[in-house]
Amino acid sequence: MNEKSWLRVPSSYSDNLKSAIQSPKWLGLSVIAFIFVGAVVEAQPTKSKPTIGVVGAPEEPRFSEIVAGLKKGLGELGYSPNAAQIIEIKLARADEASTGTVVQDLLRQRVQVLFLIGSRLIKPVRQASAELPIVFITPGDPVTAGLVGSLAHPGGNLTGMTFEYPELSGKRLELIKEILPRAQRILVLFDPRDPSPMQGLAAAREAAPILRLSLVEREVKNPQDITKALAALDRSDALLSIPGGLPSGHNQEMIRVAGAKRRMTMFNARTASTLDALATYGANDAEIARQAARLVDKILNGTNAGEIPVERPIKLEFVINLKTAKQIGLTIPPNVLVRADKVIR
Repeated sequence: MNEKSWLRVPSSYSDNLKSAIQSPKWLGLSVIAFIFVGAVVEAQPTKSKPTIGVVGAPEEPRFSEIVAGLKKGLGELGYSPNAAQIIEIKLARADEASTGTVVQDLLRQRVQVLFLIGSRLIKPVRQASAELPIVFITPGDPVTAGLVGSLAHPGGNLTGMTFEYPELSGKRLELIKEILPRAQRILVLFDPRDPSPMQGLAAAREAAPILRLSLVEREVKNPQDITKALAALDRSDALLSIPGGLPSGHNQEMIRVAGAKRRMTMFNARTASTLDALATYGANDAEIARQAARLVDKILNGTNAGEIPVERPIKLEFVINLKTAKQIGLTIPPNVLVRADKVIR
């Protein structure tokens, strides 16, 4: 056991110190010094608890997964659950007109950083406040969408991370063709109100004829549209998910219906809502949220959001679910299986 060693003061020094303390002049100076130091300590401003607002569509379990990823990232940076306040707000598309009111309410609660899930709310939020720092995660290209000046220098009051390359929709079509060589018609559901899925759809449209595939496109703006669109699986060979917009909140329904019709599904990431998809290829948005905590931390420590480069995913993961393959009666070609980063058996 280690023992503490205490500092021993020589007796001659001790005698001198005793003599000094007995001096009224020294005593007066020490009292003044004590009062001065106490005043300085009292004047030191206390660091307030950082407050972060999280706003996104009421899509579960995706919303909760992303918030959990953000909290995990903040925890890794030293923010304990009690060291930062996170205000979670689910804002449906039907309520987007109230974005300004939501932002003003967050400002009254002294929110220092706004974390946006998706890109659709960026413009109305910036219209409501040009000062509130924004960190966003989006599946699209924010430069093409006109949200930032460039990835290196986003400018204004925002920065963020993308969890998708739009061109990956073309790569996923290629994987569908390799897994299911006989495929000809691929069902695609997309939300035209969000710029991110429109970029992914454009990439799929470009890749489809090269792969001798036809896209069965269905525009969806509400849950009823999704139910109707999935009926087209009867005349399709597979379902390709285009991340972003309304369909992202209905992954489980799409996988369930496709499974009942024995159709393969390809999604952008393996999450709690896509566990039963046949295959996924891309970056996990909850993991991207964890990484985005670094951007939030930089802003809380004084860096202007517009000076922080927008980051893109580095790691892409290809996952194949053999349980689902067995359920729909599909054999995965060995040359495809060997390239998977993860195989669910």
